[in-house]
Amino acid sequence: MLSLSWGMGAIARQDLIFSPFIHSDVSFTNFGLEYRREGRLFQSVQFRYAGFNPMVSEPYDFTVHGEKEHAYPHTFTIVDLDYMIGKKVKQINKYTFTAGGLFTADVQAMNYVYGRISSLGYYAAFGLGVFGKTDYALNEKSKLTAMLKLPIVAWLARSPYLVNDDQFIENISSHSGFNSFMAFIEDGKLATWNRVQTFDVQLQYTYTLSSKWELGAAYLFEFIHSGQPRNLLSYRNSLYISANFRF
Repeated sequence: MLSLSWGMGAIARQDLIFSPFIHSDVSFTNFGLEYRREGRLFQSVQFRYAGFNPMVSEPYDFTVHGEKEHAYPHTFTIVDLDYMIGKKVKQINKYTFTAGGLFTADVQAMNYVYGRISSLGYYAAFGLGVFGKTDYALNEKSKLTAMLKLPIVAWLARSPYLVNDDQFIENISSHSGFNSFMAFIEDGKLATWNRVQTFDVQLQYTYTLSSKWELGAAYLFEFIHSGQPRNLLSYRNSLYISANFRF
């Protein structure tokens, strides 16, 4: 099955490396793509993209060398990639329970704009964990699905405590986005739940139109907390509609 989704997302994010303020925004730039195969094993590859433009204050003008400039909001770009493999563990009446292993990649690039200057921020977590899902058949054509994704251990890379320290400047000295990104990842550390806590919860409704096509609607909640080098707390709520094609 191939699924294409689009929706609205709302983020509330506080990263004390950059600011004590809670940066929040609502965006319709939320897209998803999933390939799923359900046979002897359940397998799913999911890709999601989201873009946000939070701004703590109202838009304002400022002057640089006598010329008027306009302040722009911050930009948050978030990319998620998940791979799940598991199997059906139990079926009770209209309920089907599936569980298995999870690989997740969460990459976030932030540009904090403060008038004429800006600061680049990054967060990347590549984790291994578990997932579980429950399907409930409402009738022959529709079902409800609840899913939990729980990374247990991750390779975590975050912006340094001083935002732009010597190592950060060395990492971006190549002036290559890919090389800088790989350098940021290399500076990461192995983290368990005592350092980073993340999970995703999804509720989905699916309606079968034909043997090939389905329509769906979903709610997704994503949580991140990391205490080092300074506290990061992020809540993201998303509503999606999707079209699913069965091969």
